[in-house]
Amino acid sequence: MLANHEPDWNIDDLSDSEVCAAIRYLEPDTRSADEENDDASVLICVGLYLLLIVCLAALLYWKYFR
Repeated sequence: MLANHEPDWNIDDLSDSEVCAAIRYLEPDTRSADEENDDASVLICVGLYLLLIVCLAALLYWKYFR
């Protein structure tokens, strides 16, 4: 059994492109999570605007047509 559990290669010897390739390999779907968050944000904003419009319409109806 090996007593030394450290890897044989040195991280300082890696180039930037090799580090970026390793990151892309380990986390391939980083863009899809951001797009899902953007879609949810848009839906929340649209829902809040619709709620605001409905509340304003109810207030105007209650004030002028009642």
